[in-house]
Amino acid sequence: MKMINKIAIISKYTFKEILKSRILYITLVIGVALMLVTYVATEFTFGVPEKVALDFGLGMLSLSSLGISLFMGATLLPNEINSRTVYMVISRPVPRWVFITGKILGLIGVLLVNVAILSSMTLACSYLLGGDINQPIIMAIIFNILECLLLLLVVVFFSLFSNTILASAISLVILMLGHAVKETQNINFVEKREFLKTILEIYHLILPGFYKLNLKDFVIYNQTIDTSYLINAFFYGSFYSLFLFLIIIFIFNKKNLD
Repeated sequence: MKMINKIAIISKYTFKEILKSRILYITLVIGVALMLVTYVATEFTFGVPEKVALDFGLGMLSLSSLGISLFMGATLLPNEINSRTVYMVISRPVPRWVFITGKILGLIGVLLVNVAILSSMTLACSYLLGGDINQPIIMAIIFNILECLLLLLVVVFFSLFSNTILASAISLVILMLGHAVKETQNINFVEKREFLKTILEIYHLILPGFYKLNLKDFVIYNQTIDTSYLINAFFYGSFYSLFLFLIIIFIFNKKNLD
């Protein structure tokens, strides 16, 4: 019970510290810009303004959330080490796994607030333009959260071995590859070359396939989302995130902070 209280305190402190950086002001600006751009875009479309609102809204939601995950994850540990906050906390004593768990939960809290703000604005725009708030849209938002959580953990993982810029760059490349790997496997040039197929299959087995968590196209083009696909994708993202989280705790426990 004491450990849970310590995790909650660290998580709350992290959440408040990030809010002080005014990162959510950027979210509000993006939200207002989203509504303005959506309004202007719908003036040039005929018959499907709600689709335009969803397309812009889900796109901006994804970009904003992934950007925040990338920024927060890359600066989480370097900032704590540079400010020597980590030394003060773990000397109280607070176990290292408690510290890193609380920090990550605090980041997730900020991420959820960001998603809540932008998704509310997106749904409001779509509804006011005649769209429906249906299950596929809600599922797309939920899976966006899971995708951002996975990216956040990927960045935190690489920040254990490198500086902020390098961790961000590597994670961004993995994110881009994780969205492109499936389509790349289906290109004729790749299918005719066994060594390329093997490389992509190995990549697919080891590194995260972010494309599995992107449901935007299903929503925009009214495609049916198979229940088994949703279940498999959800467990894939959840277990991959859990695996990364446990690896992060293990490495942080062994890491030399001197």
